[in-house]
Amino acid sequence: MADRGRGNFRGRGDRGGGRGGGRGGRGGGSATFSGIGQGGDYRGGRGGGGGDNRGGRGRGDFRGGRGGRGGFAGGRDQFKDEGQVFRPNATPSPDPKITQLEDKILRDLDMANKMAALQVSSRKGSKPSTQEHLPCRPAFGTRGIEVTLWTNYFKLDIKAPSLYKYSLDVNWKKKKSEEEEKEPKKDKKQPKQGKQEAGKEKKQYEAKGMKLHSIVKYALAQLDQSVPYATEFKSQVISLAPLSLPENGIVSVKYEDEGRDDTYEVTFSGPTDVNLDGLLSYTQTMHDPTGNVAFPKFVDAIDAISIITGHWARENSNISSLGKSRYFPLDRATEIKSLGYPDNNSVIRGYFQSARPATGRILLNANVAHGVFRPGGRAADLMKNYGFTNLRSLDKHLKGLRCRCRILSEKTKGGSGKQTSKERIIIKKIQGLAMPEDGSGENRPKVRRPGAGPLETSFFLSGSAPTGLKPDAYCTVADYYQKKYDYRPNSDLPVLNVGSKAKPVYMPAELIEVIQGQPLGRKTTPDETAQMILFACRSPFANATSISNLGRECLGLDRSQKLIQFGVTPGKELLTVTGRELPTPSIAYLDNRNMKRTVNVVEGSWNMREVKVVKPGQKIEKWAWLHVDFTDSRPWDHDDVLESMRQWVRFMISMGIAIEPKPLEVGSRLAVERSAPINAIRERFRIFQNHKPQFVFVALPGKKTDTQIYNAVKYLGDIEFGYHTVCVLRANLVKKQPQYFANVALKVNLKMGGVNHKLSNDVAIIKEGKTMVVGYDVTHPTNLAGGAGGLPSLVGMVSSIDQDLSQWPAAAWAQAGKVEMLDKTLQATFADRLKLWRRRNKSQLPQNIIIFRDGVSEGQFQQVLDKELPFIRQACAELYPAKQHPKISLLVSVKRHQTRFYPSDPQHMTTKSRNIKNGTVVDRGVTQANIWDFFLTAHQALQGTARPAHYTVLLDEVFRPTLGAQAANGLESLTHEMCYLFGRATKAVSICPPAYYADIVCTRQRVYMADLFERSDSQSVASSNQPQAPTIQIHANLKDTMYYI
Repeated sequence: MADRGRGNFRGRGDRGGGRGGGRGGRGGGSATFSGIGQGGDYRGGRGGGGGDNRGGRGRGDFRGGRGGRGGFAGGRDQFKDEGQVFRPNATPSPDPKITQLEDKILRDLDMANKMAALQVSSRKGSKPSTQEHLPCRPAFGTRGIEVTLWTNYFKLDIKAPSLYKYSLDVNWKKKKSEEEEKEPKKDKKQPKQGKQEAGKEKKQYEAKGMKLHSIVKYALAQLDQSVPYATEFKSQVISLAPLSLPENGIVSVKYEDEGRDDTYEVTFSGPTDVNLDGLLSYTQTMHDPTGNVAFPKFVDAIDAISIITGHWARENSNISSLGKSRYFPLDRATEIKSLGYPDNNSVIRGYFQSARPATGRILLNANVAHGVFRPGGRAADLMKNYGFTNLRSLDKHLKGLRCRCRILSEKTKGGSGKQTSKERIIIKKIQGLAMPEDGSGENRPKVRRPGAGPLETSFFLSGSAPTGLKPDAYCTVADYYQKKYDYRPNSDLPVLNVGSKAKPVYMPAELIEVIQGQPLGRKTTPDETAQMILFACRSPFANATSISNLGRECLGLDRSQKLIQFGVTPGKELLTVTGRELPTPSIAYLDNRNMKRTVNVVEGSWNMREVKVVKPGQKIEKWAWLHVDFTDSRPWDHDDVLESMRQWVRFMISMGIAIEPKPLEVGSRLAVERSAPINAIRERFRIFQNHKPQFVFVALPGKKTDTQIYNAVKYLGDIEFGYHTVCVLRANLVKKQPQYFANVALKVNLKMGGVNHKLSNDVAIIKEGKTMVVGYDVTHPTNLAGGAGGLPSLVGMVSSIDQDLSQWPAAAWAQAGKVEMLDKTLQATFADRLKLWRRRNKSQLPQNIIIFRDGVSEGQFQQVLDKELPFIRQACAELYPAKQHPKISLLVSVKRHQTRFYPSDPQHMTTKSRNIKNGTVVDRGVTQANIWDFFLTAHQALQGTARPAHYTVLLDEVFRPTLGAQAANGLESLTHEMCYLFGRATKAVSICPPAYYADIVCTRQRVYMADLFERSDSQSVASSNQPQAPTIQIHANLKDTMYYI
């Protein structure tokens, strides 16, 4: 949370915030996992150390950033018993047939485009036609040193003759009472069931998760098994021939797993033909034979193949399936790690799989994934492991877990020796422990205390009663089980409620078994997160080996009968592709004589020894600082902190940063209440108002920052008072380490409009000063417990203001919640960005605009073009002369994908983490030749497996007209070189700065609304009084600055 800074001052081994050594960076996120990782990557850091399985995307700007920091696991041998690279002596060359086909397709498409242009130009008065959306790849890149890389794909050989798809709809069928069946039909004016009652009923009987899986399984079991089918046991079935179904397409399922005699109707809609032939033809030509221009192509066919390849794992009871594509083995002890007391959750290493189209073939993308799961097993053991010290906490720990309940055989009657019922197992959900507040009405249960045992819990036994018990009277759980089942419950254990809060059903804990493989629904704690990182962060060699061995086993790629039935054959080994290592740019600072000085870059990282920033920002004439402590803490030596501040300011001056040596004569000590620190900070900021400071530095207490203090400082500084602020951890500040001083100072200079470093050679296209670069992103409130509504989606936009690409002023706003596409606010905001450029560039508007749109999926590409691009064009139309519109190129940058690359040659890997070298780009082998995209690993991942950024061109009016045949090389080089211009780092970052900065702006907005986005479980119960997001407006003093950095 404190501004620990980025990169290194004294060399590459130092942690970006100066902490050095230790466990290594978490990618700068909050290090808070939301239960299940996205494909095991945990939204890894975007900085120099951004490998897989690292901290979250969120809160990077106050946890020290997303750069790589420090060593691995406290110095333990991370590569023990591992090879340097995966299969070093058995690396096959990339398939030459695929390479030849890729080249041929581009030649054919180029010729077709030229012929079309000639035909159009030959018509009188016609203008040349341009393919505006999703332009064809101009060429494959050629710049850089060619290398052979392993990648996490298997080839799929598909020989299915035809495929049919059915959509499923599962609904509970309400039973009619005898009275309803006897009554004649009534007119339609009868009052309907109340909405609230209907909603409760729907929720009670809704089929989802494990229950839905079972119902679909039972429905399919009733069909003719001679027709092969595959399903994800949710909403789709894929078959090789039409299924033999009832005439109305409805299969009725008796569902008794939960102890009730329920009936569900499974409606099969279809079949529709899956255009598998069209998909296979497309892979060979990259031409859609249907003429459809939509992207992505043949989604139904790709989904069908993914369902077929995933069926075996979903059907396997020893594998927990989560989402559409992730599978976790429950019976592999080596792949499971306990996260420890008190909740005893576990992280499990599993595998992601999904089919993808590529040039010349269909591929299966497989990757290591990690998920967090609740403990399973005997409920009595889970309770003992958790402990009985806090029974309310134990109640919360068990609530919501699905379990198998053992219903005993009833006691024999009259000595006949015959049991009146057989023992059986039913599925229930644990409501919690027996509690005094259980039940409702006059005959509610009598529970003596929270977590009462079978002797202390009584319920009203209405109607008939077992022999020895009175009907319509209270009896204890112990007496009931003794008389009915001849079973004596364990009186030392609390009984469990497997009914509802209003209508509890009590059972002895020892008769309940919690089902394995249930995902954790909350965010992990910091301690759990630390354990997860240690377990999940592995070398490229280890991950590639896992995918090739345990991954294939978990996914059933070598033993699935479904694959055989459908004629799908996965390749036996991972594929190889050709990559290129782009040349590393040189970095320039100033020396002590204010002359340009080039520093050496090693593996994407450099140091700032004996250099100064290129350009200081506006001088900080007035500044204040606060040494914050808690009222209930032992006072820290204030003189030590004061001297540290003095040394830091002197250090900033030596770096060339313009700041007055002495602070304002105002109080610097401040004690705050832990419950509400914002009150005391606001009062002190009000005192500062009399002196109008430009900057406030805040030293935060402890070794770990208190989030509330940080949030308060940023909210008050950015919104209420208009002060630039930097928070530093007191524990780090007093160490007086030059690398820490330098790294945080980089932020200070950026906030004041300065330039920290430049490339020795100016970036092509940008150097003429006629091209503006824009980045924007949207973040959604996905981590709010309880799923409360009324929260907005947050938008962040940044734009360059000159050819230096160092200053990126921001705009931020909120829009309707859970909406990815931007609304009309985009038009006004984009126009403001253009006006800002004009003010900073002698009243000239940019001739070229390059836009990086962050974080949208392939399925949303067309929406960006159809919904967002028109707003951008309208903004330009407002400001440009009628016949002088700018050229626009629009790219999507994505980090949350599952493609990985592994080195095949020790000469072409990083020394610290054995990843592919930074600057490696891949644009063939796993791509579609006609789509202009590429994977770029610009950064050095200090640990784990490096995750490349994936860039796709949605619109190009800049590169091809400007660079012609070198357009692909030019775009790849520009994107790569920009990754070295992230202002607060002394290393290349993993995604280009405009997208990175936009993400940080979104994160800062979450800080302002922390009370809405970060609620505790007890606060987040959905109600009719949903919170409304406040309108956030950055203070006028900070507008058009990098306040967010």
